[in-house]
Amino acid sequence: MFTAEYQDGTTISLLEGWQLAELKQLRREQEFYCRSCKEPLLLKLGGKRQWHFAHRTKSTCKAMGEAETPYHLEGKKQLYYWLKGHSLDVGIEIYLPIIQQRPDLVVRYQQRLYAVEFQCSPIPVSVIAKRSRGYQEVGITPIWLLGGNRLKRQRSSTYAIQAFEWHAFRHYPPDNLSLSYYCPEQHSFAFLQHVMPYSATRTLAELQQSPLESTQPAALFHQPKQLPARRMKWLEIKKHWRYQHPLSYPSRVESYLLQLLYRYSLPRNLFPIEAGWPSPYYYYFETSPYHWQTFLLFEFLEHQPLTKPFTLQIVSRCIQPYMLKGLFSRRQIHEEAGWLQAVKGYLSWLCQMGYLEQTGEEYFKRVRSIVIPRTMEEAFRLDAAAARRCFTMEDEAENSGDNKGINSKKANI
Repeated sequence: MFTAEYQDGTTISLLEGWQLAELKQLRREQEFYCRSCKEPLLLKLGGKRQWHFAHRTKSTCKAMGEAETPYHLEGKKQLYYWLKGHSLDVGIEIYLPIIQQRPDLVVRYQQRLYAVEFQCSPIPVSVIAKRSRGYQEVGITPIWLLGGNRLKRQRSSTYAIQAFEWHAFRHYPPDNLSLSYYCPEQHSFAFLQHVMPYSATRTLAELQQSPLESTQPAALFHQPKQLPARRMKWLEIKKHWRYQHPLSYPSRVESYLLQLLYRYSLPRNLFPIEAGWPSPYYYYFETSPYHWQTFLLFEFLEHQPLTKPFTLQIVSRCIQPYMLKGLFSRRQIHEEAGWLQAVKGYLSWLCQMGYLEQTGEEYFKRVRSIVIPRTMEEAFRLDAAAARRCFTMEDEAENSGDNKGINSKKANI
């Protein structure tokens, strides 16, 4: 950490332009204490790392999180100076006694307080969720800025995201998920936009990079310059699912899906055209949409009589037992009941595809049967036709700023 207290309570910050000789002299004359727990601190003045204060071994400080690496310390320092350079009211390592937390930075921006956490190493999902709740309880908006060392590109437009990192996403209407990164080595921000996960850890996304010196604080506290969503890339994911051979040791959900398709005399690669789409809020399920959407179609929706309404509540009751058994898992992000939004979002998506029709706030009815392709070539053609129709409708609603009427439109495959 960069800050400490003298015995009389006066704060000292190592970011105030000290000379090495001055700090060595001060270390001989003064004792330093943690501003949170009041335990004695060591002043580290090595030549290879940032000068910093550190707790002694076996410290019991409740505000002390994971050990700070040189990468983390350098990034925190650069961000502090960057915000100060834009004439913002910013404090570093301010202890909040009510919630017993010490964010990296506290910033006042446009009359709102933000806690900026620069997270460079993995932490338990429960810890990041608890910290976010704590800030919100005292009226501070948490901003989780991931270290640039956490940006894992696997191939063009494909990235790996760990479970705890989902708590760092920002949600911009109508359905743009964004993750923010900062690399102190490159002095550059990176923003992943239009994050569309297709498995527990892999996602499609659009990457925007921005040098520190040319980035305005608004990009951190509000939506950065928005990139166009290239949703048609999702067809590559569907093609992968259709080409993929059965695994030698399939997971529980994969085994269940194979048995389900077998009951209907269908090969694995010819699953319904209506399954496997990035419908609204689908990311609340950690399970692939290819799995849970196929399940809903065969185990519930296809059994509904044509034109007879059914409720969202009945659909949720159908899938909930399978979640309790661990067959389908929800992503551990803020909203506990987010999977209900995912189910409703998928029903709305099926309305766009012309499979369902919405008759009320939470009432739907089936108006046709699912489409089962007969060959792989037909599957690719019908997938592409459905994507063009549905993604075009979403883009039109997004560009007009009105996403309310989208459920009333139909798209016949």
